[in-house]
Amino acid sequence: MSAILAVCGESFCAMVSDGRLVEEPITGDSPKVISEELPKVRKINRNVVVGFAGDALAAVQIINAVDEYDTQYLTLEKVVKILCEKAPQVAVQPVGVRLLVGGRNRKGAFVLTTLGSAEDYQPQTQPARPGAYLIEGACSHTEIAPWLEREVKPQAAAWRSLDDIARTLDGCIAKLAESDHSVNTQYFRQLVM
Repeated sequence: MSAILAVCGESFCAMVSDGRLVEEPITGDSPKVISEELPKVRKINRNVVVGFAGDALAAVQIINAVDEYDTQYLTLEKVVKILCEKAPQVAVQPVGVRLLVGGRNRKGAFVLTTLGSAEDYQPQTQPARPGAYLIEGACSHTEIAPWLEREVKPQAAAWRSLDDIARTLDGCIAKLAESDHSVNTQYFRQLVM
């Protein structure tokens, strides 16, 4: 029901999602589209951004658990903890849920954490490294790794600005949308610097 792509460098974290919500399970070649304008990225505060792919209703319930706190003071680590505690309490459709949490950790370093229903919401955190980019993604009905390898990673060496990164991520989602009808080209972006 969605695609989410994230890039974290040593001074930023950017996420881009599409906006399509389809009825699950998908039957036939053409899914029933419920919405074309559902943002799948949310900026929690100036340090943390969260994105999702998969069961949108479940993902939104999980992410909205942060609203029980004063979000302006939440660290990335606390957001991940809240998501990990809430997720097992939420029923998830067979399509599953994949969450990406990026931004500054409590020490000020940029990191990207991934967690999902397929791994029982065990978070995997990677720190950004000087001179390199963390590139992650998730897509409900398409294996995302080949798309990242083919469409995103080869362009990383030529990135000179955040606009370059946005164009690359938008382009990857556009190509995904050509073959995966649960993805559209309505882009939603969030950035932490």
